[in-house]
Amino acid sequence: MSETQNNNANPLADLDMLEMDDLFGESKAAKSVSGGNGMSRFMDVPLTVTLEVSSAEVTLGELSKAQAGDVLALEKTVGEPLDVKVNGVLFAKAEVVMVNGKYGLKFVSSNKEPVDNG
Repeated sequence: MSETQNNNANPLADLDMLEMDDLFGESKAAKSVSGGNGMSRFMDVPLTVTLEVSSAEVTLGELSKAQAGDVLALEKTVGEPLDVKVNGVLFAKAEVVMVNGKYGLKFVSSNKEPVDNG
């Protein structure tokens, strides 16, 4: 698929929200006085962040036979960064960490950076 076709399929793929200040009519002088940017009005918008561990392809028949104690092997290897999605869209790669006895995420790359798999 050509790059042009790919961009037509997802016209927002290369959109950088932090560079959208001009759309909101804020000049550089106004931003320096207010100390913010055009994104400041969106900072309180709630987002759903999910961690996708991995996936596996199974048939309906295999899944219908699953019982407590059965194990389903997944495609990702142990130690491989996991996908962090925001509202269903890949945002970053991360590792799972403990934070005050709860799960947390340590970001290892953003959607725009390549992941170093060592």
